[in-house]
Amino acid sequence: MAHPRAGTLRQVPHGDLHCEQPTCQTGLTVDATRPETTAERTEGAGWYGSLIAYWLGLNFLWGGFTTVILPRMVELIVSPAIKGTALALVTGLQAVVAIVVQPISGAASDRLVSPWGRRRPMMVAGVSIQVALFGLLVFAHSYLSILVLMLLIEAASNTAQGPYQGLLPDLIPPGKRGLASGLMGASQLGGSVIGVALAGVAVATGNLPLAIVIVAVAVWLGMAATVTGVSETQGIAETPDSPRPSLREMMGWLGHLPDWVRALRAVVLEVWGRDVLEQRDYLWLLVSRLAILMAVGTLQPFVLYLLEDSLGMAPTQAAIAVAPLAGLVAFVALASAVPGGAMTARWGRVTTVSVSAICGGIGSVLFAVAPNYASLFVIAIPFGLAMGIFLSADWALMADIVPPEHAGRYMGLSNTVTAGSALLAVALGGPLADLVNGWHFGLGYRAIFLLAAVEFVIGAACVRRVHEAKMKAG
Repeated sequence: MAHPRAGTLRQVPHGDLHCEQPTCQTGLTVDATRPETTAERTEGAGWYGSLIAYWLGLNFLWGGFTTVILPRMVELIVSPAIKGTALALVTGLQAVVAIVVQPISGAASDRLVSPWGRRRPMMVAGVSIQVALFGLLVFAHSYLSILVLMLLIEAASNTAQGPYQGLLPDLIPPGKRGLASGLMGASQLGGSVIGVALAGVAVATGNLPLAIVIVAVAVWLGMAATVTGVSETQGIAETPDSPRPSLREMMGWLGHLPDWVRALRAVVLEVWGRDVLEQRDYLWLLVSRLAILMAVGTLQPFVLYLLEDSLGMAPTQAAIAVAPLAGLVAFVALASAVPGGAMTARWGRVTTVSVSAICGGIGSVLFAVAPNYASLFVIAIPFGLAMGIFLSADWALMADIVPPEHAGRYMGLSNTVTAGSALLAVALGGPLADLVNGWHFGLGYRAIFLLAAVEFVIGAACVRRVHEAKMKAG
């Protein structure tokens, strides 16, 4: 029987698109028929290090950028009276982009087939474009240019993040997810604080371009370590009798643009399918994550302004002062992250997340009433515990309850909540701070920290509605 033309798409059962390939040489295709199983092999410390390297670099990037670089870029070009709202607009629109792009890229990677696997090609493409856009951002000197470039950077970043979120459940078996979640939390915190520290030093010396270059290099190196250090077992188009495609053949794939458009349309329709509403535990966990991350998102972007406007520090002094404070939070969080992963085996992931939210609420209230900079170093301890324990359990709980055959889609959708939390937190916090500051300058950032405490409490209540499976380990 004659094979269909290589690179064409046909409709298969279940409504999915599948590309039939006699020799698998047509490159990136859509595949809905391959078995979806989690890797069960045991890997060493080097493998785990490679797997989390991209996450480390990504949080290095956004830790430094969100906490130091972007607030400074904004306040250099807008009036002090509206800098909170101006920052809220940029970060809010970034969140909208993440909400749209990340679940689509994650679902697309569920279906992708290439000689290099289904997740890693999109990671390479997304990060490479992101780094190129950071090069343009160095030369941006108006609010509009910064806004446009940040939205493009966010789109490229989420093109890589969606597939990466699906890569983790692909490779980490359920019994190892407590450990992996702790390592993910540690890398997120460690990357963030190092990014804040190095970016803070560059910004304090008046070298914004250097700060941008540093964070861009960090995310590219992290991506490179991950894609070269781990191997995928799913989405591989190569067979023993089918050599890797040449550059000329890869360029020829661009000629099938109508097929790509149809495939993308199918993915977009699938992402927002109503079947998600049937996953009650997943939905409750999304609400809990939204509330807790809204609380974190309320605190992080405004710490710099709290130091400047509520505690009276000069801008250059505040940029430097953020780093040791963030360092203490990260130290406490790092110290509790991996043990927090072990706590999930004893207490369960749901209880562990609840405890973290309660600690966060206590820390937020104390932040709101802090009398001086020195007191923040004591107050940072419960907040650091909250961050470390939450990050040690949240990802593992999410990975446990998502359907494994659609891990990229569901993990991508869960990260729309992460992005949405930033949107809602800053959209509420920025204008609220400006409003309260208009009545009594300096109180605005204290008011939004009280709001963060309420959000932590809501998150603790919602996660109690999640039913988790009993795990043998991890």
